Amino acid sequence: MNLNPVLTILGWALSVLACLMLVPIMFAFDIGTIDTAGSFLVSSIVTFFVGGGLVFASRRENTSMERRQSYLTVTLVWIVIPLFAAMPFYFSGVSTDLIDAYFEAMSGFTTTGASIFSDVEALPRSILFWRALLEWFGGFSLIIMLSILATTVNDMANNSLGRAIAKSNRRRLSRKVRYAVISILGVYSLLTVSCILLLWLAGMGMFESICYAFSTLSTGGFMISNSGAELFSGRLIELVLMIFMVIGAIDFALHWAFFNGDRKAYFQNPEYRYLIYVLIALIAVTFTMLLMQTDINPTDSLRYAMFNSVSALTTTGFMMPPVSNGTLVWPIGVVFLMLLAATIGGSTGSTAGGVKLLRIIMLLKLGLAEVRRLSFPRAVILLKYGKENITKDTILSTWAFFAFYLFAAILVSLGLALTDLDMEASLTLALANLANAGAIVSTDLIVQTSENPQFVSYEALSGFAKIILCIAMLVGRLEFFAILTLLNPALWRR
Repeated sequence: MNLNPVLTILGWALSVLACLMLVPIMFAFDIGTIDTAGSFLVSSIVTFFVGGGLVFASRRENTSMERRQSYLTVTLVWIVIPLFAAMPFYFSGVSTDLIDAYFEAMSGFTTTGASIFSDVEALPRSILFWRALLEWFGGFSLIIMLSILATTVNDMANNSLGRAIAKSNRRRLSRKVRYAVISILGVYSLLTVSCILLLWLAGMGMFESICYAFSTLSTGGFMISNSGAELFSGRLIELVLMIFMVIGAIDFALHWAFFNGDRKAYFQNPEYRYLIYVLIALIAVTFTMLLMQTDINPTDSLRYAMFNSVSALTTTGFMMPPVSNGTLVWPIGVVFLMLLAATIGGSTGSTAGGVKLLRIIMLLKLGLAEVRRLSFPRAVILLKYGKENITKDTILSTWAFFAFYLFAAILVSLGLALTDLDMEASLTLALANLANAGAIVSTDLIVQTSENPQFVSYEALSGFAKIILCIAMLVGRLEFFAILTLLNPALWRR
């Protein structure tokens, strides 16, 4: 197998990461932490040396990328990038454990948002900025990799961006990748700048606006304050964050199509409509539960219901714990609903995690079709998604993914239980991190839902538990099939 395209993309990804490592240095000098600036500089040099070496070694032209090469590329990028992205955490001394540093980097790059830092306010601003920037880069990389993967496996039926990238089969792979990067970067950057400006105009400081814009659009969820989402004291700030969390959970092919002249792109896409319907239903149920099970007034109940529902469904993880008469209240029904919403996740082609709405809707349609078939055994029932027929292959693929997802959740839960965590905490952590919504799990949530909570923070987890969660983040981000395909011996005998 020709590894040139694999090494080229990995080399360029590391080279871009090396350049990004230089950006936080300005914040290190701003507060006079020269040692932190040095850690970023050394990390950048090492990363650029390796990335540049890979690009130079694989500089020969290659006209195509096979299916196995595309899967190998995506998997290697998500394993290797966090390895180098962890260096600033380790070299700066904010994390003295290699596993902790890799966990934080993996969490950021997969936009999971689980953090080993219990006191983030004690971190240098350069480290806080690096965490947010890593999430932003991870979200952007995910969209790029999805586009490249769709192009190489000819799966562009419902992806306008993919069709544009692959409109000429004679184009060299490098030109396709360049087209994808430039197209998506323009839209992604425009939305990011818009979020930064709106947060700043709403009353948030510029540094905080940048960090939270990066975390919001990437649906990552890293916080820069110990007070959590209560930092967003301004209702206008909360509104801006909710809007851009939803934007991050929408298929970026629709954003691309809209900015390229297709003004009806959103409303013609069924998954976008389902996202709005599910979000409205989730807010309504959460609001009702808060009214019935707490003493919180209707206005605050609606506020908590809206913010937490949007954050959970988009797998961002900015949780705003409901407070009643100065006491923290997490009704068990609301907690279950938030975990369920995170498991469902956002749209395909977005930065959100979870099973994805498209698959959930297909499973529901299939279930309803089976109920009808029991009543009318001889009926010919056609399943449609929007205007497209749902094929047998699509149904099998969706069921296979759902089965793998449940099996992975069980395995991760059992693995975490072996580290002396109770099953409740183990299952919660497994579901949250498989859905790349690790930030949704907080000390407050565990304490309120368990009489004997053993989970205190990600920092307190054992090294083995952190490794298991890193694998869960990776598998959840790559949606199983990329990794499982690489483990299939038949793929390598072709």
